[in-house]
Amino acid sequence: MGKWSSKALATIFVTLAIAMNSITPAVAHSGLKVGFYHHSCPEVETIVYNSMVQSYKANHTVAPGVLRMAFHDCFVRGCDASVLLEGPNTERTALFNRGLHGFEAVDAAKRAVESACPGIVSAADILQFAARDSVVLAGGYGWRVPAGRRDGKVSLAEEATQMNLPAPNATVSQLIRMFGAKGLSASEMVVLSGAHTIGRAPCVTFDDRVQTSPVDPTLAPNFAASLKRQCPYPGIGSTSVNMDSTTRRFDSQYYKDIIRGRGLLTSDQGLLYDSRTKRDVHANKGSAFYRNFAQAMVAMSRIEVLTGRSGEIRRQVGEVNKY
Repeated sequence: MGKWSSKALATIFVTLAIAMNSITPAVAHSGLKVGFYHHSCPEVETIVYNSMVQSYKANHTVAPGVLRMAFHDCFVRGCDASVLLEGPNTERTALFNRGLHGFEAVDAAKRAVESACPGIVSAADILQFAARDSVVLAGGYGWRVPAGRRDGKVSLAEEATQMNLPAPNATVSQLIRMFGAKGLSASEMVVLSGAHTIGRAPCVTFDDRVQTSPVDPTLAPNFAASLKRQCPYPGIGSTSVNMDSTTRRFDSQYYKDIIRGRGLLTSDQGLLYDSRTKRDVHANKGSAFYRNFAQAMVAMSRIEVLTGRSGEIRRQVGEVNKY
């Protein structure tokens, strides 16, 4: 990829801003507000976006990494950047989070923001801005991110489990129950599952589908054979497989693949065979997915947020303030 001029970046960001204005209302629930930093740090979203561009150019896998990170943050203790905290027995050390990556991109964005507006913008808000920008850089729509979150001071590995985070072999009933506990509908769950349109998953996450005799009958035969070639025996964690057939592009291919019996995880393919979710799989196989995803991400970003005097504005993404 060639170098991007400052003029090109400015054009891209203006286009993004116009697109975002059409998707999200200006005022959100939970004390959050679009334009929260209009006076205190007016360039924050431009700063984060430019930083994410550089991170994405260096390593395109930061897009699925940061997007997944935002999800894992919000589903454990709410969207409070607790997943970013480093140290023993923090969420980052939990089994469910060991595959998370892209921390360096969020850290770079936070450092850039701190240089311009020290002590003003929370790591929690920067993570949500960065997740939005990851989708845009991978080809999806942007959205206006309601801001005003504050950062949590507690991060516990014991909370980052399948009690709060869906397992790759989760059933539709389990998914509906888990998302419902966070205030999200079954339709929003199906849409947010579309984040699997970018990224890869290790073989071990779908052992329950291909390392059986016979293989999962809901798998298309040629797809099952391909997975068996890539993952010839159980328990492989070092080899990863594309999560859909256009894995670097944020699009609706994920749903088209599911309809063709090419959903990678049990939690993906199962959406087609449950009457509560089948209609939404078909509804998102086209351009409607982009807008639906943007709206669902805004809804998710409101989960159990800290605002006002709660929490803190962390100076570094991985550490609570020492004063």
